[in-house]
Amino acid sequence: MILKAIIVDDEQHSLQTTELLIQRNCPNVTIIGMAESAEIGIRMINDLKPDLVFLDIAMPVMNGIEMLQYLNYTSFEIIFTTAFDEYAVKAFKVNAIDYLLKPIESSELIEAVEKVQQKIDKNEHYHKIDELLKTIDIPGIRKNKVALPIDGKIQIVPYDSIIYCQADSNYTFIFFINNKKVIMSKTLKEVEKLLEHPNFFRVQNSYLVNLNHIKEYIRGEGGELIMSNGHEVRVSRNKKEQLLKLLS
Repeated sequence: MILKAIIVDDEQHSLQTTELLIQRNCPNVTIIGMAESAEIGIRMINDLKPDLVFLDIAMPVMNGIEMLQYLNYTSFEIIFTTAFDEYAVKAFKVNAIDYLLKPIESSELIEAVEKVQQKIDKNEHYHKIDELLKTIDIPGIRKNKVALPIDGKIQIVPYDSIIYCQADSNYTFIFFINNKKVIMSKTLKEVEKLLEHPNFFRVQNSYLVNLNHIKEYIRGEGGELIMSNGHEVRVSRNKKEQLLKLLS
């Protein structure tokens, strides 16, 4: 089986070196993408769905471990690459996750890839990212934010900054606090999956609202909501009962 792999590293030299080492030593691995930042890595992994990711730890803005919590696609094996990070290495050992110290040795790379190949051949479960994140205590980890693809970039935004989302054919308008509005080239169903969070509720086919931003409910057949930005959102009749339970 040929393993489809992605390399995520903010240093161009490391990307190229790792790619070259894999090409020379791992004929069963095909590189399908290389990302120079965690933000690009998120988008690339979600879109290309690799079998294996070589993931750098120390990256600016968002490190490799923080990046994992924003992925929608997680059915892959990870080999971390690091110049040495004591707390992370300890956690990798606890979770039996492979890591490679930079500069990467060919023999260690081959061994790590062989372990991944054996796990996949035996249909063993992929590592649970949630378990790894629980093992590693990262100060300031952004568990209250979500990564959204906006304007060709991955933007990290707080859940509480989103008031509601409105469908517009294959696009979705997202209304933020401070009168900010953006459009995403995703359906509302896809956005709902990205925002998978207890504070968000689909009140009808065209609207997904943040329950924390509801100021008022106006009774009616389905009823209407007055949101914190003053906008009105109609509630469908079949969602009314469930919404009232959530509000109460």
